[in-house]
Amino acid sequence: MSRCFTVLVGFFLLALNGYCYAWDASRLATPLVIDDKVIPYPVFTLFFLPNQSFNVHFKDAKHGGTLTFNGVSEAVGGQALVVPGAPGIYPLKVVNSVGGEEANINIVAMVPTSETDKKGYLRAYRIGQYPAKALKGNEIYLPPRGFVEVTQENRNTRISPNFVLGQFISKQSQPYPKYLVLRANLLLKLENILAALNQSGKTTDGFVIMSGYRTPWYNQLIGNVPYSRHVWGGASDLYIDENPKDGVMDDLNGDGKANRADALWLADFVNDMSRRGAFGPRIGGLGVYGANSAHGPFVHVDVRGERARW
Repeated sequence: MSRCFTVLVGFFLLALNGYCYAWDASRLATPLVIDDKVIPYPVFTLFFLPNQSFNVHFKDAKHGGTLTFNGVSEAVGGQALVVPGAPGIYPLKVVNSVGGEEANINIVAMVPTSETDKKGYLRAYRIGQYPAKALKGNEIYLPPRGFVEVTQENRNTRISPNFVLGQFISKQSQPYPKYLVLRANLLLKLENILAALNQSGKTTDGFVIMSGYRTPWYNQLIGNVPYSRHVWGGASDLYIDENPKDGVMDDLNGDGKANRADALWLADFVNDMSRRGAFGPRIGGLGVYGANSAHGPFVHVDVRGERARW
């Protein structure tokens, strides 16, 4: 019997021990641009503070269309849109007038960081304390501006073609609602890697996200370094578990064994993409880990904005 017992939830097959669904290769013929983010997917998610404004247009300036957001429809490229004041997930639908291509973007209004109390709790959820100083003065290590509220009802929201919101929550054992930080650039990078693997013939429906976001409290609890990119929502520890689905990394290098060498194979694949410019100037971090008593081999991928390898 398969270890992946599934239930159909919207467009997803939700597994009790993970998320199981067929790889979705969907791409927009004409990408969207929302503020500074180029979005090539018909499903994606962006994160804002309440009442923040943003702009939408097509990458190809010759294209026009209509959008619907927060009950209002208007032309793409018109006046700036404003995120509602209440935290939540708000759908933005964009239709390209050339061919009728449609994009469905989740606009997430985050809970502002200022709502975290002096003890490091956001409502009843334990966040902990972010470092008082940014590492080496780098602004990517400043405390996040806000947190995504994850509930029992929205945890299965598809946030890009091949990932759902609940895959990235901190592993600490606390009831819903939970709160996380997630970088849109990380989603773009993971989708890019997943597509390249499938296009190369290494068929995989998705990644198992062992660890996505970690609150500072949980990160300290497990003894990790305080400036881990996980704490800022910009990293994922992941592996491929397709054949067989047994909760550990697949035999990717074909030597008949599943071990650190397979994590190294995956890291080499990602590094190759990096050398070919697949991630642009934002190369990011890449690490290889072997198995221990708590987990199998895995690869760390992040979007720190500079090259790091270990």
